[in-house]
Amino acid sequence: MSRILSKVSCVLALLAGGACVGTVGDVQTTSTGGTPGAAGADATAGTTGTAGANATAGTTGAAGTSDTAGTTGTAGSTSTAGTTGTAGRGGTTGTAGTSGTAGRGGTTGTAGTTGAAGRGGTTGTAGNTGGGGMGGCTITATSTMGMIPTVGIVTFTTSATSPTAAEIRFGPASTGPTMTAPVDLTKAMYRTLLLGMKGSASYVYRIVVTSSAGTCTSQDYTFTTGAVPSTVPKPTVTISNATAHAKGFIVTSSGLNGSGAYIYDSDGAPVWWATGPNSVSRVQMSWDGSKMYMMALNVQNSGGQVKIVDMDGNNATTISGLTTAHHDMAAIPGGFATLTWTTTGMDVPCALIERADDGTMKTIIANVNTVYNSNTFHTNSIHYYPSDNTYTLGDRNPNLYVKVSRTGTLLWQLGGSNPKDMSKFFSGTGTWSVNHGHHLTADGTFYLFNNGTSGASTVRGFKLNTSSMTATSSFTYSGSTITSMVLGDVQSLPNGNILVTGSTSGQLTEVTTGSQVVATFKFSSLGYSEYRDSLYGPPPR
Repeated sequence: MSRILSKVSCVLALLAGGACVGTVGDVQTTSTGGTPGAAGADATAGTTGTAGANATAGTTGAAGTSDTAGTTGTAGSTSTAGTTGTAGRGGTTGTAGTSGTAGRGGTTGTAGTTGAAGRGGTTGTAGNTGGGGMGGCTITATSTMGMIPTVGIVTFTTSATSPTAAEIRFGPASTGPTMTAPVDLTKAMYRTLLLGMKGSASYVYRIVVTSSAGTCTSQDYTFTTGAVPSTVPKPTVTISNATAHAKGFIVTSSGLNGSGAYIYDSDGAPVWWATGPNSVSRVQMSWDGSKMYMMALNVQNSGGQVKIVDMDGNNATTISGLTTAHHDMAAIPGGFATLTWTTTGMDVPCALIERADDGTMKTIIANVNTVYNSNTFHTNSIHYYPSDNTYTLGDRNPNLYVKVSRTGTLLWQLGGSNPKDMSKFFSGTGTWSVNHGHHLTADGTFYLFNNGTSGASTVRGFKLNTSSMTATSSFTYSGSTITSMVLGDVQSLPNGNILVTGSTSGQLTEVTTGSQVVATFKFSSLGYSEYRDSLYGPPPR
């Protein structure tokens, strides 16, 4: 009789516009959750009821004395636990059912005092039928490995209406997500690549979708990457100072002695690879990170080549019209810029051109002899800076660098002699012999790789003052391990260290600004190199 009166009182209260604070099912005097471990003999919310308007576990927030699960009971056998509330809390012990996790109560367990919102249901796993904090949202994902078996390809569907943003958080199964891949909402089934993973390793990922209704998170999915081929070089790695070591990725190539394009993580493990042109000098990810550009050194002006491949390993193609391209390239929004010889023969002037991904080409500088003076030319390095829409170019023969606008106008010259405009010439640099890779930082520090002529190379840094047009020496590093008669590169890292690429000696060296070695990666040979904190988004320089 007490059970009937309780249910009648609850119904009358609801009809009167009030809240039901009674129980759905008998009040257990012992609050033990019932003889079989469930929330009383009939203490669930019915087979279809949700967790009520406010989805809290009764007026006190716990099942406790009354074994209630909100206004109309606990989450039904297939429903979620309400918009913001917790899954029902039958039983005074507050355990999470037989499986011990919220939302996995099984047929004899209760949702427990730690049950998360949206994770009700007697058989559903967390996230399969409900997203954290977003009632009714579902995310169903599928993952496969690409042609490069360390590249994951994820597609998914969601019941969230008109998502405004989404991302995939992923990482080693042993640690959980440590990286984030942005989702392009315009892609069919939100196709997203997971980049930066080691070979033959177990990984986990979860999808987070945001819409006007809130944020929805999927369950965790696991998968295992494929093996790295034996043909991919594996460097000898020495980490001298793990705390100071940059924890990102290095995009590089095999240089003079091969056609390989590679990405290595901070442990020296290969996470991506492809085949580029012979004697591949520069490989660089596109501005949107969807593909890799790879170019031949073509130092002798005898047959240049630029290849493109999608980051999942598909659609490898050779670009037409760039047989005179050489040395270096720089990703720009929607394409890349590169250098092309203007006539036959070696050490001739070159042009600076832009090539859009749709095949359109545009000439920025028709001949570099209009920008700087020299009797012989060998332009060999280029970088693009979106902050002021400019380029820097280096030429090894006159031993100089110039900065130009995207319309080809000279802004300044560093090094060399006999400048076109003395008012745009930095004083105080002294001289050097042969230069290749370089990096201009946002604070006006300019790093250059000075190859030298005797086999020993040096990295130099200058603080540039554009008001007084003076350059002050700020960094010098040299050593036999960075020897490079050709190519050679340098980059300032986000953690403040310097990455030095000795292309001929085949060694990447990370040093502090005090010239202390932090880490080394030893290969047989290398092309130019570029460090990235993440394999998503525009290049760092």
